[in-house]
Amino acid sequence: MGLNDFSITKERALPIFILADTSGSMEGEKIQAVNKAIQEMIVTLRNVNDIRGVFKISIITFGEDKVTVQQYPTDVNDLEFEELKAVGRTPMGEAISVVTELIEDKEIIKSKDYLPTVVLISDGYPTDYLGGTNATIDDYLKWEPIKNMQESERSKKCMRVAMSVDSSTDLNMLRAFLNNGSKPMSAVDASDIAKAFQWITMSSINRMSSTNPNDIQSFLKWDDKDEDEVII
Repeated sequence: MGLNDFSITKERALPIFILADTSGSMEGEKIQAVNKAIQEMIVTLRNVNDIRGVFKISIITFGEDKVTVQQYPTDVNDLEFEELKAVGRTPMGEAISVVTELIEDKEIIKSKDYLPTVVLISDGYPTDYLGGTNATIDDYLKWEPIKNMQESERSKKCMRVAMSVDSSTDLNMLRAFLNNGSKPMSAVDASDIAKAFQWITMSSINRMSSTNPNDIQSFLKWDDKDEDEVII
């Protein structure tokens, strides 16, 4: 590898998009645990050496009846994290549409960048889905936000991780979001949320340390159990 090749490699980014449910039901311990876990992720990624590029983090929240891009993809070393607050409803579909648009935008995610990781965190149902509360996985796969994400040129290839932080979470929605052979993580308390984020952090580091960070399937398996959901 020549000097120019080394420079190009160091500039390559692995974008990590965090889609965080900030609806009212996340208020209290859950949102506090998510805030702490994101902060710990940032600190850990800032202190990684000998990797094949840079980490960029984007935070998209869905709550208060709207979707907010709180942070566009930013080098983890330059990131100023603003703690999330929980209020309002759960426009999850709109959040998925927003992240799909960002991933497909080649001014935001460069062609040379590694395939992004998209982390979806929720404790409920998408309030912008109009098909009722008993939707199946197949129903959600036909829903425009999910369908577009999994059919768009770049976003369909990204690494997707889903985390349930409450027993009332719509798991069919999370399974449809994944649709990649992996299973939703189930975090029942603050320590579980921390462990889930630790796994996501280490998976990101392992990707950036490997000879082929874009081999997504080799980084998806976090558990060999046969349960429908992985209990962290």
